[in-house]
Order: sequence, then structure tokens, then C-alpha cells
Amino acid sequence: MKNTFILLQIYIKHKRIFFLMISLLTIQACSTKKNTVVTRSFHNLTSYYNVYYNGNEAFINGVKKIDKSFKDNYSLILPIFKYSNSEITRGSFGEMNRAIEKGSKCIQKHSIRVKPKRKDAKKQSQKDKDFYNQNEFVKWIDDSYLLIGKAHFYKHDFYAAIETFNYLIREYRSKPIKYDAYLWLSRTYIEMGKFDQALEFLSKFESEKNLVPEPLLGEVALTNADIRMKQKQYESAIPFLIQGIDYTSDKKKKARYTYILAQLYQRNDEKNKAFEAFGKVIDQNPNYEMTFNARINRASIFNASAADSGPLKKELNKMLRDEKNIDFRDQIYYALGKIALNESRNNEAIDFFLESARVSTVNTNQKSVSYLAAADLFFEQPEYRKAQAYYDSAVAILSSDYPDYAALKTKNKNLNALVTNLLVIEEQDSLQRIAALPDAERNALIDKLIAQIIDKEMEAKAAKAKQQQEMAFLQQQGNTMRNEGGGAWYFYNPAMLSMGQQEFKTRWGDRKLEDNWRRKNKATGDFGDALANETTETDNAKSKMSNKTRDYYLVDLPLTDSAIKVSNAKIEQAYFNMATLYKDKFYDFGLSIDGYLNLLKKYPDTGHKLISYYNLYKLYFLTKNYNQAEVYKNRVINEFPNSEYAKVLGNPEYFKELEKIDNQVKFMYQATYKYFINNNCNEVHYNYQYVDSAFSESTLLPKFALLSHLCVGHTGDTLALKNLLTSFVTRFAGKEEVVYANEVLAALERKPREVILEEVEPVFGSELAEVSAIDSADLAIYKVDLSQPHYYMVVVANQKVSANLVQFRVQNFNIDYYDFLNFEVENQLLSADYSLVMVKLFKNRNMANNYYESVRIAGDVLSDFDDDSYRDFIISTDNLKTFLEDKNVLKYQKFFDNNYLKK
Repeated sequence: MKNTFILLQIYIKHKRIFFLMISLLTIQACSTKKNTVVTRSFHNLTSYYNVYYNGNEAFINGVKKIDKSFKDNYSLILPIFKYSNSEITRGSFGEMNRAIEKGSKCIQKHSIRVKPKRKDAKKQSQKDKDFYNQNEFVKWIDDSYLLIGKAHFYKHDFYAAIETFNYLIREYRSKPIKYDAYLWLSRTYIEMGKFDQALEFLSKFESEKNLVPEPLLGEVALTNADIRMKQKQYESAIPFLIQGIDYTSDKKKKARYTYILAQLYQRNDEKNKAFEAFGKVIDQNPNYEMTFNARINRASIFNASAADSGPLKKELNKMLRDEKNIDFRDQIYYALGKIALNESRNNEAIDFFLESARVSTVNTNQKSVSYLAAADLFFEQPEYRKAQAYYDSAVAILSSDYPDYAALKTKNKNLNALVTNLLVIEEQDSLQRIAALPDAERNALIDKLIAQIIDKEMEAKAAKAKQQQEMAFLQQQGNTMRNEGGGAWYFYNPAMLSMGQQEFKTRWGDRKLEDNWRRKNKATGDFGDALANETTETDNAKSKMSNKTRDYYLVDLPLTDSAIKVSNAKIEQAYFNMATLYKDKFYDFGLSIDGYLNLLKKYPDTGHKLISYYNLYKLYFLTKNYNQAEVYKNRVINEFPNSEYAKVLGNPEYFKELEKIDNQVKFMYQATYKYFINNNCNEVHYNYQYVDSAFSESTLLPKFALLSHLCVGHTGDTLALKNLLTSFVTRFAGKEEVVYANEVLAALERKPREVILEEVEPVFGSELAEVSAIDSADLAIYKVDLSQPHYYMVVVANQKVSANLVQFRVQNFNIDYYDFLNFEVENQLLSADYSLVMVKLFKNRNMANNYYESVRIAGDVLSDFDDDSYRDFIISTDNLKTFLEDKNVLKYQKFFDNNYLKK
């Protein structure tokens, strides 16, 4: 007790000194300029609890927010990771920014890079040397860099993430954390679509597998699976996914990865393995939606030959009766349809698929898949008209990321064309049949149709009145409930909520809760459609008539000989189109043969006789009906002896000989063009005359002729040049060279003395170049409006550059530099010789010009193509329409140079 009292007296007497000593020690510990046990211990402690911990918690909360916001689409293969969707990750930017801020603060306030005092070199152990040689002495600094990099990654700020991860690898090459950096760097490159670079870093885990920290092995395996799935290499992703599942201890994630594995087996047509994997998902008891979809998929891949489907169907029917599955009935009916299909009960399967689509409420993905399943079965039967109707319904609501979406859209387009021709035949046959009736009988038929229309209108009015009464009743009930409810908030009042839902359905039908829900069809058309839709349609005479008058119906009837002739021409063309579609698009050779035979029987003098004969020859040959093939081969040779088809059938070597001649003419044209450039006009004239007499069918003949005529201009005889070019335009009407000839003629009309023909440069390959006579009058078709939306456009010469390659490079450029703007890149043919690659859409000229300059500065898009193989510019929406009609690249090039580059 006495000692304690003495110590207390000493403390009271010297407490200022004690406080001063503690303060000095704290200040010394705070310093990052000294590297001692005290400073290291202080900063290791405070860097974690004061800064890093808070930043890491913010990052974890951001990831949780993404996980919570992400909505799985079970009609597609689920993604392994949920960070690819930039719309979803945007919601976590606040947390990610906080993580970056805290990580940066940790580095700035707590990093110690100064070396500690060395011991005597003789007394240093290897451990001491390694400690001294490290670049950083606070253990949470490298974690802070990793945290910053991951936060940038989740923000889709990929270049900042790459820079951070590369710094980690350089600075901590001897530390295990470099493997974390390798992992996240590979994920960054995967998200950028740079798969080769990603695989390069993933390969390091294989070459250094003994050094990789074990907790990372599962993540590495999952990343290997992810990169293969993103490249649609589903089969090779399976072993990596299995490995990732084995390393995963989190039950929720394990169930998800197992579900994805089942989907991969299902896509790979390994039904037994898929069935087993879906069963494992159910056993792991994940959330209700995943369990439900696992049950549905398990039922849909049931092997009818291996077991009885009774228990499965019983389970599905029980699920149908469960009230909580009301929004899942579409999937249940779809699964029942798949079971019926597996048991070869196709008609029953169709009924289930259509019922699935009918009862669908909020799941538009399932509705589209159900329509698609029914359409596929109708297509196989084949019932093309029904198939078209359901493909049409499916494609209208199908997500563009659905597997083989482009192929489905093409099939639908072909079916639309087929059904359009079927309808033409039916409509024209019906119109001709009605037109052939006596007047009294025809009028009675029309009057009956009018009466039906009036009855339907009356029914519609009655239904509308009833609906209005119901709405008034609902409103009255709502007022009563509001009074009785004591002002309860709408969403806490079940009765009011139910009425609101009913009113919504009455007005809008079943709509999914999503952006732009009011829009019935949110799909956008392609580049050509967008331009076409801007044109207005004129009203025809029929649109001004009432559909309750006889004249409305008589207008369509072919009541005169000329009208019947037009009607027959439509039917004839439709028969030919249908037969060709069956052959080329659907490979239905039987229906194609029937189509051509019907055409020849109904219209024996058809203008399509030759091609029909030739196609019948090929079709019979393909179906091994060699006798009939010989019949139509002989008809081609005997009835059309001078045709290309007769030459082909009569001489099997015809095409080889034609190709040899074509190569010879091409070689001669290249020489002739050089003669033209060097003003050696005698050789130009001679070669043109030779080709004209020996190879008059050559597609290059117009080019020879044009060079020869332009050589006449070199003599200064503009009158002779005008006469030659006028004859050229008549002789080669429709050829691309005529456009150029007309430009020269127009220039000669305006300023004949100023036309300079000596300076002709190649534009693309062996094409002719701009004539300097083109002046401002030629460019009047284009208007300057810099405020309009603009496109970036590359025109390529098909013989020199692949438009697909240019499109690929432009898309990669956009991913690298403009990923956040989601530009659309398309390519289309401008003519037989040129293609367009388009980037859309820029708000105005300035934004488009910035992009144009960026392409040129980057240098990795077009720089390695020859200058004469492409042209690139920006163009306004109005001028684009004009350009697509005019198709003259040089004319717009000059307009662009004058009005954009000189600004």
C-alpha cells in the first residue's frame, strides 16, 4: 500500500514529463521517413484499422449490391461471374470509389519505403537480407493496391485496373500477392475481349503451380472456365468448372456453379450428366427460383427410353396446382412439352408449348422460347405457314443474346418471304375467282362481307361499353375502400393493390416490369431499315374509301384483261420465288420440284422457263432421279442452245475455261491501265478492240472501253469524247462505269475547256479516279449541317480489303477506347465492288470528328491497308441517304474534304 502511494506521488509530480515522453514516442511512430520496429508496428496497426479495413468493407458491400441487383436469365447459360453487366455494376460505383479513396489514403499515409538500419553484414541472415531488400515495409500497402485495382475493375475502368495490377506485379514480384494480380489482370483482359492476353497470364498459374497460394486455385479454375464460355468453347470449359466447384466451400456459389455445369452438359447434349447435375442442384437447396428451374430442366431432358416419365409428370402437374407457381406455369408447361417431345408425341408437345406461351405472364424469355419450340416442330413437319407465324412471334420478343439469334432471324426472314409469296398466290387466285362471278353474285358476296364488318363493329362497341362500366365500378369501389381504409397508403392496402393490378392489365395487358415497358416491341431495326423508315408513304385511293362500300372491294378485283394480266404476273413470280426459296433457303427439294413444275404447268411460256429447267435438272440429280434429270438437261440444251446453262451442261470443262479466260482478261486490263497512266494510248485502243472482239462477254469490257474513250480526251477533241461517252452510256447501261462517264459528260457540258484528263489516279485497285473537272455544282446534292447526327464510314474495295476484317478491327478499337458508349458497327454492300463499314451514331459533327481523328491517331485500324484500298469519312444522316442512292465515293470524298477537313 505504501509503495503504491509513493508511485502515485511520483506520477503526480512528474505527469507532464510522462505525457511529453508519450507524445514524442507517438510522433516518432507516425513518421514514414524512419523505418524502425516502432514505426512499422504503428503503421501496420493503423493502416489496417483506420483505413484499409473501411475500404475493404466498402468493396465487399459494393460486390454484395451487384449480387443483389443481378437478375439471372435462366433461359440462357448463367454467367459464372456477375460483374460483366456495366448497367448492374454502375450501382456500386459509390462503394467502389470509397474503396479507391481508402486504398489510396492507406498508401499515402502509411507507406514506408525507406530502408531500416543495417546490421553488421557478417551477422545478417538470408532472412535479414530479404527483409532489407524489399520495396515496402508495411504489410497492408500491397493489399491496398490490389483493392484499388479490383475497385477499378468493378467500375469497368479497365485501363486503370491494368495499370494498378501491372504495378503490383513489378513491385511485388517475389510476393504471393503477384498471383492475385495475375488473376485479376486476366479477368480484366477477358472483360475487354482480349482473350490471348488473358490466357497468357492464366498460363502462369500452370507454369508456377507449386507456388500459387491454394485459396486462389479455385478462382483460377473458374476464370479458366469463364474465358472459354465467353468464347463459346463450352465443352472445354467443363473440366475447369468442375475443378472450381471442388474448391468452392460457399454453398450458394457451389449450387450456382453446379447449375451452370448442368447447363453446359445440356448444351453439349450429355443428357444423363446434365440430369444428374440438376439433381445435385436440387439437393443443395438453393433459392426457390434456381430450384424450380433445376426441376424444370431436369424434366425437359428426361430420357424416356431409360425410365418411366410418370413420376416426373406427376410432380410437374402438382407444381401447376401450387398457387405460388402461377408466374412459373409457362415453364412447367414447357417442361411437359419437352417430355412429350422426348417420347415422340410431337402434336401433344406443340399443344404444351403453345399453352406455355399463352399462360406466360412476366417471363418474356420463356414465352419466346416456347414459341420457338412450337415453330421448330411445325418447320420439321413441314408446315411452313404455321412455323412462320410462331418464329415471327418468337423473334419479336427474343433477346438478341439468345444463342444463334442471327440464324433464327435469318430463318424467320426467309419464312416471311415464303409466306408472302404464298399469300400473293392465294389472294390473286381469290380475286380472280371473285372477278369471274356474275355481277349479282359478286355484289351479294361483297354485301355479305360488309354485313359481317358491321356486326363486328357493333360487338366491339358493346365490349368497349362493358369495359367502361367495369372501370367505373372499379373506380367507385376504390373510392369506397379509400373512405373505409382510413387513408391507408395504397401499397399497404391489398384490396386497392389488387384493383390497381386489374386496371393495369385491362389497359396494358401483361407487361414485364422493365425500362420502356410501354413499348410493345423494343427491338430496333438494322441500318438499312432505319433509313428506309424515314421515308413517308403516300395514301392510295383505297385508303380514302369506307370498307362498308362495294367500291372498296371492287378496286382490287381484276375486272379487265390488263388487270388479269398483272394478276397472273404476280402469281407467276410468286410460284418462281417459292420454288427457289424451298431450294436455296430450306433445302426442301421435294416442294421445290413441285413449285417449278406448277409454274411450268400453269404458265408454260414463263420468262423463268430456262432457270426452272436448269434447277429441275439439279434437283432431280440431287434426289438421284437421274432419268428426270436427263429430261430437263436435254430441254435446256435443245430449247436454249446459246445460253450459259446449255454451255455448262454440254461442256463439263466450261467453267474452268471461263476462269482461264477471265484471268487472261484481268491480266490484260492491268497492263492496259498502266498504258493509260503513262499516256500510251495506242496500246490502250488496241487492247480495247481486241477484248471487244475476242471476249465481248467479259465483265471488264466496260473498263477497257472507258479507258479507250478517255484517251481520246487526251488529244483535246472534247466533241469526239462527248460522242464516245454518250454511246458508252447507252451500250453499258446499268454498269458501274456509267456513273463515272456521266460525271465526265456533265463536266464537259459546263466547262469543256477546263476538263483535264491527264491526271487520273487509281482510287481502289484498278478503278478510275476522280476527274478534276468535278466542281461545286456536282456536290450540290450534299448539304452542310454540322448539328445533325453523324456516322463514321469506311468504304473499302472488296478486291483488296475484307469488310469483315475492317468491321472486326473497328469493333476492337471501340472496345479499347469507347467501350462505355456502346457504338453499333455494321457492314453492307455499296455495290459489287465496294462495301461500307458504319459506326453509329454520333450526336453531331464534333463528336464524329473526334472519333475520326482518334482512329487516325491510334493507327491500328486502317494504317496497314494500302491508301488506294479504302476511304474513310464522317457523314450526316441526310447526306448518308443521298450517298447510298448516288453511290459515288469520289464525289462525297471531295465534299468531305471541302466541308470537314478544311474547317
